[in-house]
Amino acid sequence: MLRSHVLLASVLGLGAWAVSTSDAVFASGGEVQAPAEFTGEVKPVFYVENVQASAPFFRDVLGFEFHGFSESNAEPYYAEMSAGSLKFGLHNPLNERHEAWVGHQRLYLRVMDVEAHRTRVLASGGDAGEVVETDWMDFFIVPDLDGHEIVFAETSEARHSIDPW
Repeated sequence: MLRSHVLLASVLGLGAWAVSTSDAVFASGGEVQAPAEFTGEVKPVFYVENVQASAPFFRDVLGFEFHGFSESNAEPYYAEMSAGSLKFGLHNPLNERHEAWVGHQRLYLRVMDVEAHRTRVLASGGDAGEVVETDWMDFFIVPDLDGHEIVFAETSEARHSIDPW
């Protein structure tokens, strides 16, 4: 399918134009379909070598909420975590393709106070990098047990030129 923005314009007396846009989805045959009805929720999943080791690290060191494990044959393979309203998962690899993803992902999370969160991570034994200040955010990176990069960031209208969130 091909997504395109359809521009609708019409002449209103005295040469004025009224313009509106709508998202339209074009199927391969060219017919217009209604856009998908997404909820706006996203579920990131990190593939980790050992979900039983990673879940406590994400909870105790990084400060995420742990909601429990899913099991297969009495063995945990998935951990449900959250950061505020964002839920995400830690998952043992299911195949060789997933094994290749272990340690190669990055997740950005917004925090209210990047310096305070960095202090918390360090006090909990995390390997928090230095805070980097940029035009769009201040952030630091923490590698997890597998090498994934967890980025904690803060933005402020007073200090940053754009808000990437």
